Amino acid sequence: MKKKDGVIMIGNKVIVHVLVKTDSGYLVMKRSKEESAYQEYWDIPGGSAEEGELPREAAIRETKEEAGLDIIPLKVIHEDSRFDDIKNAVYIRLVYSCEVKSDINNIVLQQEEHTEYRFIKSLKDLEGEKITPFVMDLFNNI
Repeated sequence: MKKKDGVIMIGNKVIVHVLVKTDSGYLVMKRSKEESAYQEYWDIPGGSAEEGELPREAAIRETKEEAGLDIIPLKVIHEDSRFDDIKNAVYIRLVYSCEVKSDINNIVLQQEEHTEYRFIKSLKDLEGEKITPFVMDLFNNI
């Protein structure tokens, strides 16, 4: 553990997401009411890397768990980071573009995390809906 200004730092937390692009558009999923943050917001597949897990491995695992898709992460297309005062930790988010290896028509959602999915061409397709802030930033830059 590290100290910053006399406060013990928990450390860095890596969060990974995957932007799945198909002929139908980009895959977005609606977060469930049971999620700890951004309940019922539209998001893309992703989550926290586990202890000792590489970001690319976490991206593969999270996409499989949340959408039932097998992917190959290609490159990082978005990065943001922030310091969380409450948890005394730096959160680093990486978003990967990917190649989908499995049938895109066989999406299986992890129901406790997501309630529905859509393919969108742009954020206009979600007009009037709640969208996680980083997804808004991501789509405004692609």
